[in-house]
Amino acid sequence: MNKPAERMPPRHPVAGRLARHRQVRTAAVALGLALIAAVMVSCGGGGGGATGAPGGPTVGALQASQPGQLLAYARDKLRQRQQVRADQGSNAVPFITLAGDGRVGAPAPTGTVTAATGVERSGTTVQEQGVDEDDVLKSDGALLVALAPRPGAALAGPDAQLRVHRRSADGQASLAGTLALQGDADAGTQYRGLYLAAGARAAVLGESQIFYTLDFCAGITSCTSASLLPYPRVYTPKVVLDIVSLANPAAPAATARWRLDGRLVGSRLIGQTLVLVTQHAPNLPSDLLPWNAPAAEREAVLARLTADDLLPTLRIDGDAAQPLVAETDCYVEPKNASYGVEITTITTIDLSSASLQRRSRCFIGGSEALYMSASALYLATTTYAIPTMDAQGRVAFPPQITTDVHKFALGAAGGGSIDYRGSGTVSGHLGWDPQSRSYRFSEHNNDLRVLTYSGSTGWIGLGDATAANAPAPSPATLTILRERAADRSLQVVSTLPNSRRPAAIGKPGEQVYAVRFVGDRGYVVTFRRIDPLYVLDLADPADPKTLGELTTAGFTSYLFPVGPESGGLLLGVGHDADERGVLTGVKVALFDVADPTRPVERGSVTLGGASTQSALDVSRHGIDLFTRGSQVRVVLPLLQWSPQGSGQGSGQSFSLQRFELDTATRSLTQRQPLSTSALGPSQWLDLSLQRTLQIGELTYHWDGEQLRVLAW
Repeated sequence: MNKPAERMPPRHPVAGRLARHRQVRTAAVALGLALIAAVMVSCGGGGGGATGAPGGPTVGALQASQPGQLLAYARDKLRQRQQVRADQGSNAVPFITLAGDGRVGAPAPTGTVTAATGVERSGTTVQEQGVDEDDVLKSDGALLVALAPRPGAALAGPDAQLRVHRRSADGQASLAGTLALQGDADAGTQYRGLYLAAGARAAVLGESQIFYTLDFCAGITSCTSASLLPYPRVYTPKVVLDIVSLANPAAPAATARWRLDGRLVGSRLIGQTLVLVTQHAPNLPSDLLPWNAPAAEREAVLARLTADDLLPTLRIDGDAAQPLVAETDCYVEPKNASYGVEITTITTIDLSSASLQRRSRCFIGGSEALYMSASALYLATTTYAIPTMDAQGRVAFPPQITTDVHKFALGAAGGGSIDYRGSGTVSGHLGWDPQSRSYRFSEHNNDLRVLTYSGSTGWIGLGDATAANAPAPSPATLTILRERAADRSLQVVSTLPNSRRPAAIGKPGEQVYAVRFVGDRGYVVTFRRIDPLYVLDLADPADPKTLGELTTAGFTSYLFPVGPESGGLLLGVGHDADERGVLTGVKVALFDVADPTRPVERGSVTLGGASTQSALDVSRHGIDLFTRGSQVRVVLPLLQWSPQGSGQGSGQSFSLQRFELDTATRSLTQRQPLSTSALGPSQWLDLSLQRTLQIGELTYHWDGEQLRVLAW
């Protein structure tokens, strides 16, 4: 079982308001997880369990499952957690699977893409160049393809719509064709993003949620209604993948419909190879037994368990379910101390093949973060005992929290091979925000750098941050891991801080906000009242060190390298704050780190007031950067509340804020917004769907329903 990030405290009073939409959406999930916490004694998917700690037990190498081994492993875990429930007695509740959002990802470096037409254009912000990420607006230069997750206001009708726009010679865009995307009839489907592939193909991804009531007592002699939860409903997620032909833009057509058991951990596209990571938690009869079921009945239920009951399935075009993986396609981890029985599956799909050739491998264990370089995939999960509340009412992690990391090498584009390489453990956890977890990782020269949060408590409000007993020491820990083929391990090469370099990354009580790795440098932003930016020297993996520090007001949530890597410029987007740490608006700043010992802020702009949000507050893809020579053009969607005078209430406005960076003069300039519109009191705008793409001198704005063309 993975840690649900939504149960953790928000990072700041205003940050809490910015995240409120996620908290409301997952309130039912958090309630279910609170019930499960009564019987769970450890969580995690890769190993270590609740005992993992620096210098203590670490994750072991995954082992390929032999015939019958996966089933025996699962039965043993089920016996262990049945015993936990028996020890809890009448306070125990059944193990019912619930899942949170689980989306991961991170913002990206700026880059320029040359379209088939030869026109330069921007694209989706991605963490690693050459590793594409799904988004709601994509373009190949000739077509602009957009996803409308909620077409129109009607409750009936399709779950989403794909809208294909054709770009004319003068740059104008017209709607060429649409395709209704319909999920399963018995499920609620949320389409999330799409990819464009060669051969005029689009891959559209989503998730469905199926709720149904089980006959808990069927075939269980000791089962009574008094032993059950009031509403015994089971949640079964499925990953939705629709392949769409764009060969005729006027009539886009779905050519394949895949449905995979589990929730979507994340996806990436390299060349024509689509990589999906899914996580399946099977609903098992043994978990429905009452706590006082006789031992003989427990064993009888386990004896009827088969490998097919555990493994995820795949349905293609509505046909009968087929196994997504075989038992011998999986890995087990003997040192895993978690009682969870979850299957994480990596599936590669060749989008250039007519048959959509696929390969899948899996392991028993959960994953909460996905990071992918051009050649390797890393999956991570935090292992810990259920968090508790401290004396101040804050959610507290145990002090011995660790995160397990598994590495898989991926074959060349089109090959799709999946080769397990090794596993390792780092101290700390991956932070509160699922949008930023992959941003904590970076591979460079085959070494993996990981930035974790090692503090046991966070803070919710300004009072927590400024209290005399504010949490200390600094939460940030950098770990560098290196693959050792002999035992399939990821060995710790170094950490920072360490005994030789004990200086903390951050001030006492601060939390990590932004992390960015660029070549042999690392950049970390922490915040409580002010915003320290730390520059880390990672040129010698055995001896990482802090080179410089810059203190400014507010905090930076995302850092984007702009211009040539050797230029040493970072664009930061976050929120400004006063001297007390109270937020005052969205902040855009340009940092010069060419001299890593003396980083400086070359310019900054603060937008709106404390309630102002940028699209980056709700989506890792909520910014558009377009590099042309020494010029970088930036578009940032913004939602702002503005007072209208005493007794007049307030108004809400939306704008596309515009900036220009000059990497030669190292300057930041704010331009007039591309577009500004006032919203009425009853109007609602989904900031998470606001996207722009730049092609030549034009900017294309997608608002979730319509595509507009604007001159820069």
